[in-house]
Amino acid sequence: MTIQFYDTPENLIAGTTLKDPNQALNGNLALHTGEDASLVIANRQVLAEALQVDVAQFAFANQTHSKKAYHVKSGDRGRGSLSAEDAVDDVDALYTYESDVVVGVFTADCVPVIFYDEDTGLIGAIHSGWKGTVQDIVSWTFAQIKGQDPDLFMGKMKAIFGPSIAQDSFEVDKDVADQFKALGYADDFIQWDARREKYLIDNQATVAEQLKRVGFLPENIQLSDQDTLKMTDGFSYRLDKTPGRHFNFITRKG
Repeated sequence: MTIQFYDTPENLIAGTTLKDPNQALNGNLALHTGEDASLVIANRQVLAEALQVDVAQFAFANQTHSKKAYHVKSGDRGRGSLSAEDAVDDVDALYTYESDVVVGVFTADCVPVIFYDEDTGLIGAIHSGWKGTVQDIVSWTFAQIKGQDPDLFMGKMKAIFGPSIAQDSFEVDKDVADQFKALGYADDFIQWDARREKYLIDNQATVAEQLKRVGFLPENIQLSDQDTLKMTDGFSYRLDKTPGRHFNFITRKG
């Protein structure tokens, strides 16, 4: 399995699984896409072995392009690992303070944000497709976290973006562009392409702006230069309606 690991403190492991033609189902780890569940679970086992954890240490979500986040606790270990039926339902962000639990989100063009705070042990991941972005799932997630921990200092929070569709590849019509404009701060991330007669949206830049607005420092946000529509090891739903998904994950060793 091809795994793209990120530079994190020693006690953290964060990464993104990539499309791998040598792996069953090209390395897909998402149960909700309708592919052979036994092969998806086998792929999850391969990832677990690479991370030196058990599959029962993962917590998966049934994502719905919502603005909802969920606080993963010790009893949530294993949810969604072997069946989508017991996954955390109807959320698009997972976070935890637990060690030895793997949380993450699936993407195939949408923006994945992996985040962590070294002082408190907080780790998490956000799935922000354009629908999540215009609902500002970032601010909803951190409002929930801050509601539970008002003293959390956002100036030390770190964020890593996984591969997502780039602005030049993300063509939309006026109805979607208008929803980005309605945010009030995304105009610089919207371009009109007269040749294609489409708006081009920089979803990643918009999500980065949302992180800054909740207190992340620009130097603590690591952007991605990988375009899922064009990268050979990328899953792009827009390109070919692929059932494959990247899994963008983080775990903290106990």
